Amino acid sequence: MVSKNSTTRARPSETFWLGEPPRFPKDPERNERYAYLMKFAGTSVAIQVIRGLLKSSEAFNRAKAYNRLPEPGALPLTPTQVDGLCAALHFLHRYGDAMLMKEHEG
Repeated sequence: MVSKNSTTRARPSETFWLGEPPRFPKDPERNERYAYLMKFAGTSVAIQVIRGLLKSSEAFNRAKAYNRLPEPGALPLTPTQVDGLCAALHFLHRYGDAMLMKEHEG
């Protein structure tokens, strides 16, 4: 049931990494460019984080295979987690590529 006094917070129209709205450029074109760059940067950061997690898991498994202690911070991931992260990488790369193609076309 929906009421007029709903205390549910409104969903933001932009993603969390774009910063606070008062810091956005006032010019609509610059604001659009800013949003694009922040989305591209966020995608790039996400790709790097996932790659780091996969490398850490690989290092852990390699150390375990050679009966050595894993490096501090290395963590094992399950095969399902590895598959999920690889799928996420695939889609993040496709999203980034689509953004770049749009940039070259427009």
